[in-house]
Amino acid sequence: MREAQRRLAMTAWRELFALAGSQMDAEVKYFGLLRRADAMERADLITSDEWRKLVQQAGASLAATAECMGGPG
Repeated sequence: MREAQRRLAMTAWRELFALAGSQMDAEVKYFGLLRRADAMERADLITSDEWRKLVQQAGASLAATAECMGGPG
């Protein structure tokens, strides 16, 4: 049961991560990814190392969007 919950949560995180910038505001997407990562860690579905990797990926995605939009970076 726990592994099934983990798979579903990670799949939902990856689906949100994969959304194109035209489908969702970059900041909304970023904060959604953070909320999902936090929820998975609180539910003990992921380790703190896995949480850190997800947060880093979310940050890199936001930074790449900012660079593409001519922002700092």
